Amino acid sequence: AYVSCALGIRSIGYVMICFGVVNALCSLLFGTAMKFIGRFPILMMGAALHFSLIVWLLIWRPNPESPTVFFVISGLWGVGDAVWQTQI
Repeated sequence: AYVSCALGIRSIGYVMICFGVVNALCSLLFGTAMKFIGRFPILMMGAALHFSLIVWLLIWRPNPESPTVFFVISGLWGVGDAVWQTQI
């Protein structure tokens, strides 16, 4: 609802592409990084990132004049999701 209400339906696909690309790249990165730094630090980073984003989304007022924020949030959510996809 954040994207469609503020930017319109035409932008949903672009925001999802951002999420998917970041998710795929970070999945590769975290799969390799786990061998060097272990699973626990990666899991904690993912948990902290998702917790921070949830708090941010609760207090944030979407502004259609700053579409970059939507892509940044989507990309960061992709980073956190990549942690869950590769580590659990």
